[in-house]
Amino acid sequence: MAQFINSNKEYYWGDWYFKNHVMADDFDYKARKKELSPYYEQRGFKVSMMFADYFSRLNGIDSDRYLSMDLYYFYVIPALNRYDFKDAYLDKNIYSMLFPDVKQPITVVKNMHGLSYVGGDEVSLEQAVNAVCATDGELIIKPTVETCNGEGVEQLKGLDAEGVKALFGQYGINFTVQQKVKQHPDLQQVNPTSLNSMRLYTYRRMDGTYAYLYPFAHLRFGGKGAIKDNVSQGGGTCLINDDGTVDDRVYRFKSMTVASLKQETGVEKLIIPNYQGVIDALIKMHRRLPYFDFVGWDVTVLPDGEPLLIEFNLVPSVEGPQMMAGPMFGTYLDEVIERARRVECSKMQAFKKVFDKDSRFFLHMQ
Repeated sequence: MAQFINSNKEYYWGDWYFKNHVMADDFDYKARKKELSPYYEQRGFKVSMMFADYFSRLNGIDSDRYLSMDLYYFYVIPALNRYDFKDAYLDKNIYSMLFPDVKQPITVVKNMHGLSYVGGDEVSLEQAVNAVCATDGELIIKPTVETCNGEGVEQLKGLDAEGVKALFGQYGINFTVQQKVKQHPDLQQVNPTSLNSMRLYTYRRMDGTYAYLYPFAHLRFGGKGAIKDNVSQGGGTCLINDDGTVDDRVYRFKSMTVASLKQETGVEKLIIPNYQGVIDALIKMHRRLPYFDFVGWDVTVLPDGEPLLIEFNLVPSVEGPQMMAGPMFGTYLDEVIERARRVECSKMQAFKKVFDKDSRFFLHMQ
């Protein structure tokens, strides 16, 4: 029997996660489940062609290089990112410290570990409440630690001081109140009620150079009336071409159907404003994250064309990009898999020790 770097336990976990969180319910996953990918088999990994079968049916890109879930989360991520340092970067409230020169949503109140801050100064609960009540315009409140998919993002409407205080009590600790972002009108037209963001990926190579991973960038927009750009709650996602034009095909998770952006939104042609400027800004920011070689960035563009950072992700999901654009990492995959082959057992054990419960693992998915 062949010996593989990934264990059968990991292999079966990857299949289970894929079937329960990615795959459409009506997909016949058994058709090629027992067939192994020659590409990965030659490199010592056991990967089912079930992944290639599913993704290629959606995007028409036939390949045996699609990453399985266990290979990505248990080997690739520990090879590229210092996972033991990740928790220090979890709190979105520290973004202004890491990137003080990068435009970000205007923050009214931060709550970090139960302490309230306004304008960088620690304040009392009453002062934090008063700061919110004294701010004109639409406000958004959201948790800042261990969240994903827009979880906990809500709009503050018609609240007096007692209502704001009660809301703070519901969120407890580690949250932020920000002014609602006014995005570029070209992006707003896709869905006027949601903050329509882009997910782009940057990769620091072994030689120290930085790459923007094309063609995996995509635009995400919310469903009708939603404030979140959540694909799993009625929204959609479209690939962004290298020149900033947005593809007309709309993809949705756990669905084997592809819709039309024009038919759904009436937007006939969309070009991301200042797209090269967005890419340049992300590469610049990545240089300030020395412990992480692979980053998923959520950004939008302001009315003046400037990029605005929403958040960055150190364990970004790759299921969506593979669903739309083919095997993740593209031309850099050989290099990435070679790095994954050299993941030290002690490092892998530390990674898996944190995630010995599937439910806890999902909390950290981004």
